[in-house]
Amino acid sequence: MSDIQHDARLQAELAQLRAALRIVQAPPPDEAALRAQFRAAAGQRTQSAAARGAGSWRLHFAAAAVVLLAVGAVFTALLLRVERPTQIPLAAVPPPQSPAISAFQPLLNAPGLSSSSYSVVRVRIPLSAFAVVPGTQPDGMIEADLLVGEDGLARGIRFPDADASLVSTAGQ
Repeated sequence: MSDIQHDARLQAELAQLRAALRIVQAPPPDEAALRAQFRAAAGQRTQSAAARGAGSWRLHFAAAAVVLLAVGAVFTALLLRVERPTQIPLAAVPPPQSPAISAFQPLLNAPGLSSSSYSVVRVRIPLSAFAVVPGTQPDGMIEADLLVGEDGLARGIRFPDADASLVSTAGQ
């Protein structure tokens, strides 16, 4: 079928439907039945409002409980607040003063000195490892004592008598 024939047939069917609807008329209003339905609907509205009013106290109670819990949490946090000491960098903490390790200077970036056991190791350090000091031999060495922890890491260094510790390697 073509679109023109389809449109003509649709228009004819719609004209018949309009003519059929003109004949249909609404029933006469029954005033008593309408008032009864209105009163029933108004009664249902008041009952549902009363039911909602009964549930609203639950909402208010829940909101009050939340506020009380929040205030209680704040007061608890304030009362139980523990002052935490500020952490002092290890470089600012002086080593414990015991006679065996009092002369040792802590090494930079080494773990701090504690009460664990240590070993003392005598080493010779080339002077080239230090900054150049005028009047020293560039190929010389200096003796030092290293304080070594149980984990094998050096914790501190001590230079014994400065006069006796400069060792020259020029003759070796």
